[in-house]
Amino acid sequence: MRGRPVIGVIGGLLFGLGMMLVLQQAGIYPLKPASVYGLPILGVVIGLVMAGRAPLGGGRS
Repeated sequence: MRGRPVIGVIGGLLFGLGMMLVLQQAGIYPLKPASVYGLPILGVVIGLVMAGRAPLGGGRS
């Protein structure tokens, strides 16, 4: 896999946990098992996809 998958997993997990807390505190989505487990897992998947598509080095200008 290209990119930085570990950073993608950590960033995605933090993103998913943050979205879970924001949606729960705002009253948009109640705290259920689907949101407790689903949003962080979705964040990890998004982080892995973004890390896999990230370039490894700086571009030449």
